[in-house]
Amino acid sequence: MASLTKESRDALPADDFAVPGKRALPIHDATHVRLAHSMVDRASGLTDAERTEAKRRIQERAKSLGIDTAEWNRLKAMRLDCMAVELPQVDDHPNRMPFKGVLTKIGEASNGSPHGAGGKLVTLSRKAADAALASLIGMAVDFTPDFDGHDPTRKIAVILGATVENDDLCIEGIIYAADFPTEAQFIKDNKDKLGFSFEAQQIYVESLETDPMVITSCVFTGAAVLFKDKAAFMTTSLAASRAAGDLKMTNEELEAILAKALAPITAELTTLKASQAELGTKIEAGKELHAKIAPFAEKLRACASGMSAAGVGVHSTRGHVAILNRMADGMEAEAMTGSMPHIFRDHDYYGGTNYAATEQRTDPANAEPSAAEKALTEQVKALGTQLADLKAAKVDASPAPERKTISPQITTLLAKAGYKPDDNGKVSVAALDASLSASTLSPRERMEIKANLNRAGLLEAA
Repeated sequence: MASLTKESRDALPADDFAVPGKRALPIHDATHVRLAHSMVDRASGLTDAERTEAKRRIQERAKSLGIDTAEWNRLKAMRLDCMAVELPQVDDHPNRMPFKGVLTKIGEASNGSPHGAGGKLVTLSRKAADAALASLIGMAVDFTPDFDGHDPTRKIAVILGATVENDDLCIEGIIYAADFPTEAQFIKDNKDKLGFSFEAQQIYVESLETDPMVITSCVFTGAAVLFKDKAAFMTTSLAASRAAGDLKMTNEELEAILAKALAPITAELTTLKASQAELGTKIEAGKELHAKIAPFAEKLRACASGMSAAGVGVHSTRGHVAILNRMADGMEAEAMTGSMPHIFRDHDYYGGTNYAATEQRTDPANAEPSAAEKALTEQVKALGTQLADLKAAKVDASPAPERKTISPQITTLLAKAGYKPDDNGKVSVAALDASLSASTLSPRERMEIKANLNRAGLLEAA
């Protein structure tokens, strides 16, 4: 079918239209006569009288061109029985909102790769557009809630007319405004931002190797209304037309295209699964090693707690109490990474060798302690012995007479705290604690007072 450009359409005399007054339904050649006959009952903007006159003119022109119209009435009845798409003009119908627009460009590449094109762009040839034009009549227009794609289950409109004007394939029809009031209003408000994208099947292309692929034949199955920047062709199958004849794609070819498109995703999934498996192995190894280390860490914390209660090694950052707690934390943290803790450095205690590479795969409950574990156990025992000795010394030591004096420095601190020893030089623990709590002395100064008084044997329980 020769395309009718805007210039050639404008050049036609009024007598070459089925509706001369409105220059509607061109009938200048046999192809357009047949098309006018198929569209006269669905063309919008015509009165009943204009339709009747248009049918008469179409019949006369068909007869003058030698077109056999014997089957027209039978075919018309068959079309109405199976499709029922004839819609007489009804002014102000609440469920009919007319629309028209450009469905797609002819001879231009698609905005994006449509489904089934293997990542390539697609161009609709003029030959394919002309041949498939009539297949648009009666097809539905669908939409998605965000107007960003195709959804054949949401049919909001019907296509009643299709024409080719220059490089534009244009469609017109009605939107079911009463059935879709919100969407119809949205389309009206955003008409400058919206466009169409066609849907088709039985597609043949010149070659599968070119990009874009050129469609040489297709059957339109509908369209979608969506934002212009989202528009792309949507297909359900592809076929190649080659010199040896038309050859549809085999399942193997389709699977090869799909495999190539999914290859990057498949590789990423494989890498992710491997990483998850490795992480799971490390976690399990960390749990096993942590179970062996946790008892020693708890002993270190218990030792630190006892030393803190006795006032030994209580410096906030470099004291023995703080270091023992950091040692316990570091040992457990390193164990959870899968490494046996062997080395402690005050500011970097996550050293050690890789547990998974050095430890035997035996039950932790029955495994023979390593040399490092034995050394750590002996160290903890020694610390416990020292703590016991310190407690015993605190309880059993008798005050030496020569130490029953208070140094000038401590006397100054006591005066600063507002406390005065008894006449015999003894200091009441309860009274001292009350004075120190009310004073502005730092915790370190308070602890220093108590330690000096205790060494001098001047503290009294009551």
